[in-house]
Amino acid sequence: MTMETASNSPTPEMLRRFVPLRDLSEEQLQNLSSIVAIEEVPSGRLLIKKGSQEEYSFFLLEGHIRLRAADGKISDIREGDPAADNPISQLLPRHYDVISVSTVKFLRIRREQLDEIRRKAPANASDGIDGYEVSGESEGETTEFENQLSFQFLQDLESDALELPSLPEIAIRIGKAMEDDISDAATIAEMIQTDPQITAKLIKASNSAMYGRRNEVETCTGAVIRLGTDVTHKLVLSFAMKELFKSESGLLQQRMQELWKHSTHVAALCYVLAKHDNRFNPELAMLIGLLHDIGVVAVLNYAQSFPLEARQPEVIDQACKRLRAQTGSLILRKWGFPTEFIIAALEAEMWHREKGITPDYCDLVIIAQLHSFVGTSKAFSAPAIHEVPAHSRLALGELTPRLSLKILDEAKEQIAHAISLLNI
Repeated sequence: MTMETASNSPTPEMLRRFVPLRDLSEEQLQNLSSIVAIEEVPSGRLLIKKGSQEEYSFFLLEGHIRLRAADGKISDIREGDPAADNPISQLLPRHYDVISVSTVKFLRIRREQLDEIRRKAPANASDGIDGYEVSGESEGETTEFENQLSFQFLQDLESDALELPSLPEIAIRIGKAMEDDISDAATIAEMIQTDPQITAKLIKASNSAMYGRRNEVETCTGAVIRLGTDVTHKLVLSFAMKELFKSESGLLQQRMQELWKHSTHVAALCYVLAKHDNRFNPELAMLIGLLHDIGVVAVLNYAQSFPLEARQPEVIDQACKRLRAQTGSLILRKWGFPTEFIIAALEAEMWHREKGITPDYCDLVIIAQLHSFVGTSKAFSAPAIHEVPAHSRLALGELTPRLSLKILDEAKEQIAHAISLLNI
């Protein structure tokens, strides 16, 4: 397709904005800058055609683009959005038509150009594969198996051969009912009752201390009426997610259990923090906290296909750290989850993230994670809660720095109830 091409090249600072390029040296960025050009098109242009096989990475510099999937689902990306930090519609064949909504400036970097630049990478540079971050969190040198696991994982992800976790069927049905504005408690209860385990958990939740313990509810319909459809939807999602945290490998199942314990603790802390700030929905905060590390589930499942010697704890740890964020964001996009979930998956480990003055759900997840580290070895390598920007942003509302710690200290019983709820 024909593009109006600007004659100027991107600066190294522009290139450094993008996750896959952040591990390049200044010299490498200069070299890359000299061989690519900023392109500019007006609104209404087709930038990427669904099904195309052209091997380049598309980076959005300025403007507003729209992605349209085969099923007609639309998502918008603007400069500055977390999704714009990575290549757009990266998997081949392309999964989306990408159209400019406004005047757009962008880069197209061909695979061979990046390969050539990376071949000249310093010995301590991180491994990667066109378009996905695998750097930034490793400690010490990587092992052969870690590199192999990470590289093969990303290669399968790139070729769309990776089997990502699927959203449980019960969650899909309830989500569809919510989209269709079905609010009749009996109809929703009928859907839930196709899963006896979820039904029992929902009834038990409606009778828990978190939701009043008034006259005991004995039916699924009664539970939906007491909780409301929105809370019911989020609790069904939360209960269904536990089924994903499983592995056939004994070693990896232990890791899954540790991950579930961490995720439920963070989710409970998010719930309690959100209860004290009316800008947040507590059940939504809990679900975002529960799923912030969903990418690790995919990595652990993938590791099952590797030989036993490649599944050593240190190998798995580093692979999870390298792959968790981008993989988690892909899973949540695949499930059609809102932007708040995707941002938390991408940025929940970025302790010093800067994003203006308005707090978001990712800020809650960051504070919850740091609080969950208190009394553990992780606390030694993490910043203090009051040192992170998320704490200052939350302090702009009712949740002051002193109050947030006080709330969490005094809310031990609420936190325990929330953890118990997720483990019904």
